[in-house]
Amino acid sequence: MSVDLGEDFFILPTVLPKMDQKASKAAKPGSPSVTEGQRREDERQSPPHHSEQTREHGANVDVSNNVSDNGKPTNIAPSLGNEDEEGVGTCKATDVDLPHDQESYDMALLALDQGRDTHDQVLDGGHECYNDGDVVAFSETENAVTQITNPSQLSGQGNKVINIGPHSTVNIFHGTSDEPSTGPNIDSPPEDFPLAQCQDSLKSYFKTRLSNLHPLAWNETFTMKIEDIFTTVDLVTRTRQGGNIERRALPSTVDALTARPDCPQPRRILIEGNAGIGKTTEVSKLAFDWAEGRSTVLEKYDLVFPIALRKVDESQSLTEFIFDQLLPEDVPFQESDLETYLKGNDRVLIILDGFDEWARHDGHDVTKLLTGKVLRDCCLLVTTRPSHAPQLQSLMCPDTQVEITGFSQDNIRTYVHRFFTGDEAKAAALVSKMDSSLIPTGILATPIMLLLTCMMWEEKQDLVFGGRIFPLYDELVSFTIRRHCVRNNIVSDQGIPWNIRDALLCAGALAFNGLLESNLVYSKEDVVKYCSADSLQELVLLGILHRQESPSRLNPSDQFSFSHKTMQEYFAGLHFAKRLQNQTTQLNTYLKTARCVRDLENMVIFACAKLGPEADVILAHLVKIYQEEVEQFSDSFSVWLSKKEPFSLYSECRVTGNEEEFLSPSELDFFRYQVYMEIALLCFYESGCLSLVDSIFLAKGVILFSNVGPRVYNALEHVLNRLQPPSLRSIKSLWLVNTMQCFVSPVIGYLKMMNLSELNLRRACLGGHDPDTGPCARLAQQLPYLTSLRKLVLSFNNLLCSDLLVLLPSLKMLVELEELYLSGNNLAGCGKEISELPCSLRNLRVLKVYRCELKTEGVVQIGKGMILSTLLFYMKTFL
Repeated sequence: MSVDLGEDFFILPTVLPKMDQKASKAAKPGSPSVTEGQRREDERQSPPHHSEQTREHGANVDVSNNVSDNGKPTNIAPSLGNEDEEGVGTCKATDVDLPHDQESYDMALLALDQGRDTHDQVLDGGHECYNDGDVVAFSETENAVTQITNPSQLSGQGNKVINIGPHSTVNIFHGTSDEPSTGPNIDSPPEDFPLAQCQDSLKSYFKTRLSNLHPLAWNETFTMKIEDIFTTVDLVTRTRQGGNIERRALPSTVDALTARPDCPQPRRILIEGNAGIGKTTEVSKLAFDWAEGRSTVLEKYDLVFPIALRKVDESQSLTEFIFDQLLPEDVPFQESDLETYLKGNDRVLIILDGFDEWARHDGHDVTKLLTGKVLRDCCLLVTTRPSHAPQLQSLMCPDTQVEITGFSQDNIRTYVHRFFTGDEAKAAALVSKMDSSLIPTGILATPIMLLLTCMMWEEKQDLVFGGRIFPLYDELVSFTIRRHCVRNNIVSDQGIPWNIRDALLCAGALAFNGLLESNLVYSKEDVVKYCSADSLQELVLLGILHRQESPSRLNPSDQFSFSHKTMQEYFAGLHFAKRLQNQTTQLNTYLKTARCVRDLENMVIFACAKLGPEADVILAHLVKIYQEEVEQFSDSFSVWLSKKEPFSLYSECRVTGNEEEFLSPSELDFFRYQVYMEIALLCFYESGCLSLVDSIFLAKGVILFSNVGPRVYNALEHVLNRLQPPSLRSIKSLWLVNTMQCFVSPVIGYLKMMNLSELNLRRACLGGHDPDTGPCARLAQQLPYLTSLRKLVLSFNNLLCSDLLVLLPSLKMLVELEELYLSGNNLAGCGKEISELPCSLRNLRVLKVYRCELKTEGVVQIGKGMILSTLLFYMKTFL
C-alpha cells in the first residue's frame, strides 16, 4: 500500500548574496558621472511617484557630461541623493526635468530650499556646492537669466558665474535679497486655486444628480435612492503573485483604495465586471459618499472626478471633459487653473467609468492619463467589461484589480426581502420559488435582472420560474410591453400591437448583425439600416434600446445600445432561429467551427430555446463539430487539473477570449473542450430536446466539468434526470471539480444510478455544511450503491473531522476501492478513524492524507493501521 502523509522538510542555511566588487566600487560617490544614454535609461525606469521623503527634502538632480576646459568632468551639479551617509555633503533641491538637447531649451529653474541654516559644503576635493538659500538658474546666456530671476537678486553680493561648457554657464545668486524668491514650487499645487468653491460645486452636483438612480431605461419615473441600495455587490481583489491569482472578498469599492501589505498606497485601480453587474452604480455611490463625508477612506481626497468615458469627445482635453460633465459654468476658475492645480497633486481621485465604451485615441488625454504620462500623482480608478480588461491592463499597469461578481445567493434573498419591505409573505413566496429554480442558475447575480424579477412578481404572483433563462427573458419582454401599453393607454385585442411587433423584428435584425460585427453601440446610421424611424422610437420607448447622449457638441449624433448585452443576444437568437426555419444551410455560414460557436454562444443557446423540439437542426450541427474538432481534447483534462490556480485563470479567459496569452498548447486543448461542452449542455437544456445528448456526453462514458458555475450544474442535473437508466449506467467516470461554491449537490443524487469506476470531486466545496442535510450527508447515502468504484477523490474540500465521520461508514462499504484521496482537508483528530479504513478496504492500494493537519499521534495511528492491514493481507494470502 502507498500512503502519502506529506512532504519532508529540510532546514537550509541562509546565504546572503555578496555585492559584486565592481558594482561596489561603481556605487561610491567619487565615481565619474554616468553617460547620457545611461541617464536617459535610468529616467525611463524610475518610478513615476516621489516618496514622501523626496517631497520634503528634494529629489536627485544630475547634470551629466559637464566638462571643463581641460576636458575633465566638472562636478557642478552632483547627484543629490544619500551621499551624506557616505560622508559627502548633500545639496537639497526640488526635482526638475532638464532637457537633454542643449539647443532645445532656454533655461530650467531650480528653487533651492529657503529658510535653512546656510553652511558651506565641499565636494570632490574642493568644488563648491550650492548653499541653502541660493537660487540656481541654468541658462545658455545671461540674457535668459534676467527673464526669470528677481532683478534685486542680480545685484546681490556673493553671486557666482561658473562656466560648464561652450556657451553654457551656471549663475548662482546668493539669497540675501530683502524680496522673497520668485522661484516656482513645482511639486506643490498653487495656493490661490479656489479649492473650497470647487469642492462645493462637485458636492452639490453629486448630491443632486447622483442621489437617485434610474435603473430602468424605459421608466425615468422609477428611482432608487443611492444610499438605500439594498445590498452591496460582491467584489473580489486579484493580485498576481508568481503567476497565481488570489481572490479576497471586499465589503465595497472604497476598500480597494485602502493600503495592503503588497500595496501600501493604491493609486491605479482597475475594476472589471460584466454588463449590468453594477460598475457605474458602485462608482456613483463612491462619489456620493465622498460628497456626504460618509467614508474616512475618501477623506484623503480633496477632489473626486467621476467621468463617463462614453461622453468624452475625441477633441476634448482632460479639463474640458471635467468641466463639461461635472462643473457649472459659473465656477470662479478657468480650465487652465484646474489643470495647474492637478499637476503633482496626490489628493485627487479621477474615476474613468466605462473604458469599454470609449474609442481609444493614442494622443488623447485619456490615453495619457491611463499610461501615466500626465497627472501620475493623482489616484486613478477605471471600470471596464472583462472583454477590454487585458487591453486596459497593458495601458495602465494597475496596482490593484477588483472584480464585481454580482449578487451572491444570500444577497439575492436579502434584496428580495428589502424590496418587499412591509409585505413579508410576498417576499417569502418569491424567495421560495427562486430557491428551487432561479437562484441556483446564477442569472440573478446581475442587479437589473433581479430588480425586474421582483417587479414582475409584484405585478403577478402566479409566475412559473424554471431554471431556464429563455422563459425569463420572454417574460421580461412581455412585462415591458404590458407596462408600456398601460402607461400610454394602448389597447389591443390581438395581443402585441402590430407596430410593436414590427419594432421587435427590427430589434432582432439589428442585434444579430451587431453581434456578427462585435458591435454593442450603434450610431443612428447603423440603426436605420434595419429599423424605420417609427420602430426606432418604439424600441426606445419600450426600453429595449437605450439612447445615449452624443459626446460631441460639434457633430451631434445619438448612439444606441440594448439595455443589456444578454438582451441583445436574446433578440439575436430570435432572429437566428427564424432564419434557420427558412434556410438551415446558414449554420455552415455562421457556426462553421467550434470557435464560431463560442463567439456567439448565448445567441446559439437562445436560438435553441426558441426552436424547442425543432432545435435538432442546431444540435445535430453541434454534434458534428464535436466529433470533428472537440472530442480529441477530452484527454487533456488531467493536464488542466495539475495547475495550481485554475479557477480565476479559466474564468478570465472564458469571458475575455484571450486564452492564447496565458495557456500552453495542452492547456488550450482542455479549455476549448470545456467551453464547448458547457455550450452544448446548455443548448440541450434550454431546448428540452435530448435525443442527441448521448452522442456528445455519453460517447466515451465520461462526464467532465471543471470551473463551471451553478447554471451548468443546474442544466446537468436536468439532463441526468431526463436520461433513461441504460444511458445513466453507461457513465463510468464522473469529474466535477474546482467550484467556488458547492454547486454539485443536485447532481450527487444521481450517482447511485451510474456504474462508476471513478468519482472525482476535488475542490467541490463539500465540507463545512449541515452534517444531516448537506452534501456530505447526500454523498454518504449514494456511496454504498457504487459497488464498482475503484478511485475516489475528495481532496481539498474543506472537510472537517465531523464531515469525515458522516462519510466513514459509507467509505468502509466500498470494498473494491483501490485509491482514496483525502489530502488538503482539516482532519485534525481523525487519525484513529482514518486508520480503520485500510482494514475495511482490503483492496486499497493508495491512501493520500497529506496537508490534513494531522498530529504525530494521528500519523502513528494511521501507520499502525497500515501495518495491521498488510499483515492481514499476507495472512489471508499465504495461510
